[in-house]
Amino acid sequence: MPRIPYQAPPPGENPVADRIRERRGARGLTPLDQTLLNNPAIADGWNSLLGAVRSKNSLPDDVRELMILRIAARNRAAFEWIHHEHVGRKGGLTTSQLSTIRDVSSGPSAFTPPAGTLSPLQAAALAFADFSTVEVHVPDAVFDELRKHLSETQLFEATATVATYNMVSRLLVALDVDDKASLEVPHPVDEPASGSSVAPTSGEHKVALPDVTLHAQLHVLSPTAPWLVFANSLLTNLSLWSGAAASLSSSYNLLLFDQRGHGQSSVPAAPATMDQLADDVAALLDHFGIARAHAVLGVSQGGATTLNFGRRHPTRAGRLVACDTQAKSPAANTAAWDERIALAREKGMGALAEATVSRWFPAGSEYVEGAKREVVREQVRTTPLEGFVVGARALQGYDLTPALAEKLKEGEKKVLLVAGEKDGKLPETLETLAGELGAQGVPVQFAKIAGAGHLPMLDGLEQWLDVVGRFLKE
Repeated sequence: MPRIPYQAPPPGENPVADRIRERRGARGLTPLDQTLLNNPAIADGWNSLLGAVRSKNSLPDDVRELMILRIAARNRAAFEWIHHEHVGRKGGLTTSQLSTIRDVSSGPSAFTPPAGTLSPLQAAALAFADFSTVEVHVPDAVFDELRKHLSETQLFEATATVATYNMVSRLLVALDVDDKASLEVPHPVDEPASGSSVAPTSGEHKVALPDVTLHAQLHVLSPTAPWLVFANSLLTNLSLWSGAAASLSSSYNLLLFDQRGHGQSSVPAAPATMDQLADDVAALLDHFGIARAHAVLGVSQGGATTLNFGRRHPTRAGRLVACDTQAKSPAANTAAWDERIALAREKGMGALAEATVSRWFPAGSEYVEGAKREVVREQVRTTPLEGFVVGARALQGYDLTPALAEKLKEGEKKVLLVAGEKDGKLPETLETLAGELGAQGVPVQFAKIAGAGHLPMLDGLEQWLDVVGRFLKE
């Protein structure tokens, strides 16, 4: 978990945070931004420096990204690698080159790239980044080799790039930003087999569907590792799963995504339906060439999405983990969501954030009043208003119970229903559902996370990981 609290001042309260939000757009404040905002002056200077190093130098894109990725590999900064691998690929780096960059099995003096893998300039840049990162002192022979390929200005830019991204990686790892300090640096993956839309490479992806563009984040442990897919709740985004992902990434490939209208996914013109949300998961699997996921995991709206995915696509996953959700929307929910939509339209997403966080977490939770109070509030505040409305409409009047047990029995699936102990009546509701499904022959289990609220993968993470981890390995 992050070692210092994130800071996410509400819009209009801090000009530095507002400038960062404006630059980020729909993405909002990232975990790195929220860490830096513990000192707004440093955050401001940091972003100016990084902007210049990334976009205002004359280094070839492949050389700049090669050095950044080598630093990420040497310093075991998975966050840095994940955010730069796709940039490196756009700059021309191939999978075999990325594999060479990731290979830190020997020190700078002993490392020799495989013959023909890197160009002379790339090899010189890698050696320079290696020595500067590991030993700080760069031998004359290494610097002189780089000098053969770059101008004096570019030599400075290369040195500044390596120095800057060593700074970045050291902060990311030391403070465990976005819960990724313990993640293994992902392995580059070869291009997909014929028929797949895109290689499932680690990093950020935009997946265009007929009516929406979904933002996905992949962490690829290895080409043969089983896949887990995560569906977020209404009013959150894929960062909801950061703590869980940090642990599970040591055994699984991960596909996280922002549900339509949320995070960096676009806002469709029409309200969402539960069937659309389930089909979005199938579309992502198709896009990345994943025939069958080991498990799909979801919470709240994402939990209903998970159950409906198992119902509509019964052979596409071996396990389902549905948390703090219901198979059928209570009649009272229609009016409740109308009221919340009205609150957001009248008083803004900030007011909705305050009302939501206090409802989701038990009194006294650090997510309500403590060090992590801004973690979820910021996710709610930065959800587009119309994106919230799109998702809320899907929660009004849905019913997944017809043929649910019959479909869940197809495809040799196992089901785990999970609820936070303090999430109102949902523990009782899900335990009852488990009994009903079990009586109809579904291999189903129920687990209650002690002391947790509506998002037990946050305020009950350790126990949630223990329960879910054992289920995934059964």
